[in-house]
Amino acid sequence: MSKKMTFLFTTLLCTSVFTMADEKSMQNQLDELEERVDSNELAATLDKIKFSLDFHSSLNNFFIKNDNTSHSQTNKWMMGLYLNMNASVNDYTKFTGRLSMSKAFGDVEWGFPATIGSLDAGRTVGGGVNLYVERAYIDIFGGNSFAFSIGRLPGTDGPGSNLRNNSARMSTYPALVVNTLGDGAVFTYKPYNEAALRAGYVKVYQPLITEDTGGNIFGLSENSIADSNLYFAAFETPFVPNSFGKSLLMLTYVHITDYTIPSRVLSQINLGNQSKNAGNLQYTNVHIENDHLLGTGFNWFMAGTYYKGSEAKELVPHVPSSILFANENSWAVHLGIRYDFNPHFKLGYEYFHGGEYWYALSSTSVNDPFNFRNTRGDVHDVYAILQIDINQFFRLSYTQQKHQYAPPALPMKTNKVDLLTRNIALAYLLRF
Repeated sequence: MSKKMTFLFTTLLCTSVFTMADEKSMQNQLDELEERVDSNELAATLDKIKFSLDFHSSLNNFFIKNDNTSHSQTNKWMMGLYLNMNASVNDYTKFTGRLSMSKAFGDVEWGFPATIGSLDAGRTVGGGVNLYVERAYIDIFGGNSFAFSIGRLPGTDGPGSNLRNNSARMSTYPALVVNTLGDGAVFTYKPYNEAALRAGYVKVYQPLITEDTGGNIFGLSENSIADSNLYFAAFETPFVPNSFGKSLLMLTYVHITDYTIPSRVLSQINLGNQSKNAGNLQYTNVHIENDHLLGTGFNWFMAGTYYKGSEAKELVPHVPSSILFANENSWAVHLGIRYDFNPHFKLGYEYFHGGEYWYALSSTSVNDPFNFRNTRGDVHDVYAILQIDINQFFRLSYTQQKHQYAPPALPMKTNKVDLLTRNIALAYLLRF
């Protein structure tokens, strides 16, 4: 090979090597640039959503007296985790979400009828440690007076719960009347500042048939469908001048059609293994609350609900409907006070009474393992809050639940009982 040809070959080889090196370097730069763009897009997205976290952990000690027998279940640990999300999409659209998980460490089941029950509070299908979408809804605002909300609406931690949980108002609706999950839509009209008139429709959360769920939303016949509908109207407004402290008056009416009795409940009392519609439920609620009365540390609330079952359907052949689904009316009252001695120490008391046929749309939770809003009898609860800082506190509580009638698994008549349950609990709550 001539020197000229050798020189040309060497030049081409070097050029090719350097070109490949440049291409590799350029590709590395492009990959790095793409990674930076993805990172910036993720950061921009997260900047739009504001996250906050609630962490609850509690040590519980249960003492049970049923007629002439007594026993205890001590050193029971429970935990709840809640991830809150808020985002302003634009000037007239807002997103609100909440993921939750509740878990009881240790079996706190006592057997029907003295059952605490699953601690998922409606947040999961079968309980356990899965994160669950407790609420996820969009608010679309039409000026300052109108709003339309759609999605999974908030139905837990309502007014009345905020004193004991040492929190701001966590839900639009009183927990004594709409303490259940559902997907629906709400129209809100605000006639004046801090007042609201609402009307809404909710499809009560009922998953498809699997083990331990609410039933089937599809079926070959009407009687096989678990398809509850909830209609409600509500009005809220302050009721005293601002000089008396922050106040709230709420009037709420709820009508539930085709209340579904889950298959797991029917099978538990030997009435079949298929979820069925039972009848209708109606609730009329009045709730008033007042924080920092006259600038003091005194906070209080009062709530009362009138309940009526109607149009009971035959669930089991040749068994009168009224035995399984009570048409009788009933009522419940819930009162609470809390005095804040200083920013670090708060002392509170709550009282609840439910009538013979009272039935609440409620379930147990980490903060209320007795589900005392579903008590046919009396509940006394005393608690002390030690506030460490703005984010965290300890709560020591004593709860006594006296059942005059057996806890209702269904909106049905239950027998008289002499059942006393008590709980001494120490809870730690963190919010940030």
